[in-house]
Amino acid sequence: MKRRLLTSGAAALAFAVALTGCAAQSTDSSSEGGADGLAAVPGFDPDQGTIKVGNILALSGPIAAGAKEQLVGQNAWFDKVNSQGGVAGKYKIELVTADNQYNAQLAVQAYEKIRGDVVMLSGILGTPSVKALVPLMMRNDGNAVPSNQDANIKDEPSLVPIFGSYQTNVVNAVSYLNSSGRAKADSAKYCALVMENDWGDAVVEGMEYITDKLGSKVTEVQRFNPTDTQFTAQMQALKSAQCSVVAFGGAEGNTPSMVAAASQLNFNPTWVSEFIAHNIGFADMPEVAKYLQSNFVFTGPGNDLEDTSVEGIKNLKDSIGDKPVTLQYVYGYMQAVTTTTILEKAIEMGDLSGKGIREAIASTDTLTFQGLNGEVKLGADNRILPRTTTLYQFKPSAENKYGLKAAEVQYNAPEGLPDKF
Repeated sequence: MKRRLLTSGAAALAFAVALTGCAAQSTDSSSEGGADGLAAVPGFDPDQGTIKVGNILALSGPIAAGAKEQLVGQNAWFDKVNSQGGVAGKYKIELVTADNQYNAQLAVQAYEKIRGDVVMLSGILGTPSVKALVPLMMRNDGNAVPSNQDANIKDEPSLVPIFGSYQTNVVNAVSYLNSSGRAKADSAKYCALVMENDWGDAVVEGMEYITDKLGSKVTEVQRFNPTDTQFTAQMQALKSAQCSVVAFGGAEGNTPSMVAAASQLNFNPTWVSEFIAHNIGFADMPEVAKYLQSNFVFTGPGNDLEDTSVEGIKNLKDSIGDKPVTLQYVYGYMQAVTTTTILEKAIEMGDLSGKGIREAIASTDTLTFQGLNGEVKLGADNRILPRTTTLYQFKPSAENKYGLKAAEVQYNAPEGLPDKF
């Protein structure tokens, strides 16, 4: 049974909406289109040759830096498509962005503001925001490519999930540590330090699955609230349990505080963490940087971020220039690639309305990502998310302060994964 989704709520806080581009827009759903017969719908103007796509992300607030990088990644692909004539060679993308400040209520406000002006969303940032918008999109024939890794909503018809789940990334990371000899299961003690929310539950679920497969178990789980800055009690409990491999379910804002607590107690297990716990600014924080280099394995999509023989990496480098490729860029780029893939399918099927795009999603069998991730089996239901995870180590340099270097590209645990992940 699917978990109950959050419902929308009123919020008085303001949000920002911005439009890239200046083309006029027709909202007359009854007018006929151009030579290919596509009818105009909200967000699509065949006469102007434009398709407007929305993106709800945290342009301000605690994770604004990463959100802005995701936007850069999306624009890298949309700009490339537009330079080649647009989607299906004829319709240029205009991106409408809205700021949810990483707040689900503001995401609802943003969605209500822009949904009549766009054909679909190329992003919704934050699991709470995604869950708040799913019931609204089901009522309004809305569709989105979420910035989300919650396997529990992978089969929602309004969503196009493309990232490996939190559970899958933990499974692959722990399997890799065992198979590489860095933390063998016959001697490791497995634990978790996670947020008190659905994300934390997903991390623990993945940890429990892989430790069972390896003939072991999770011996200690500690939790924290997203805004906590004191981790001494949790760290003392983990150290007392003699944890040697700890799954960390936290974001970049939590990392300095947890590292400070661990360092103070001289607690040095191998930490497994999503890349979103990393920040380019950590290279300028000597104590944090030293601890991350020695003790952390980060997980995410992607590839060797400096390998321009990978199509997606090359396209990103062509767009961003000398700056290092980050996984937030990769995240946004993959969302944009998915968006144009779905729109091309909808154009092929002759309908860019919300219902038409929903049918295009259900009719798309497989999504691929220019070497940046494992494939997604889509279809109408029982979707299969990517089975692979790229493992990264933090090795910053003067030229690349982001510093995540691929230790293993798109690793797939031989212990196997259940379809629900």
